Amino acid sequence: MKDRNRLARLLTAGTLAAGVVLVGASAAGTAWAQGETTTPRVAACGLGAGTPTTSGNSISGTGSRTGCGGTVTLTVQVRKHRVAWPDKVVAEAGRTHFANGVLRATGKCDGNGTYFTETRSSSGNKISSGRVDRC
Repeated sequence: MKDRNRLARLLTAGTLAAGVVLVGASAAGTAWAQGETTTPRVAACGLGAGTPTTSGNSISGTGSRTGCGGTVTLTVQVRKHRVAWPDKVVAEAGRTHFANGVLRATGKCDGNGTYFTETRSSSGNKISSGRVDRC
């Protein structure tokens, strides 16, 4: 019974939170429809990872951090998928005190295979691009 009550409280809290978001979105939509240009926008902090591209025998991938406050150490890697873990790192770039922007990692192809870009933040967040066949 204790678990059921806890679940009910969580569902109620989630419903109320969703209602607040919907009310806020509705108010912003109304302001936009009325032609107001001062509607505040809240940018979400996020990481990005672009699919790797090749040029000759080089492969590169870009990682990004946008809409964030503060700074982190940002690491971008291009990896070649391997059946036996871990995947092989073929390119890597890192920067400390990174606020927002794009960081590119460039390296050499490691033969035909499946490659992807991974972006990691020292805050613990990580994102990977889609996997593509390259080289």
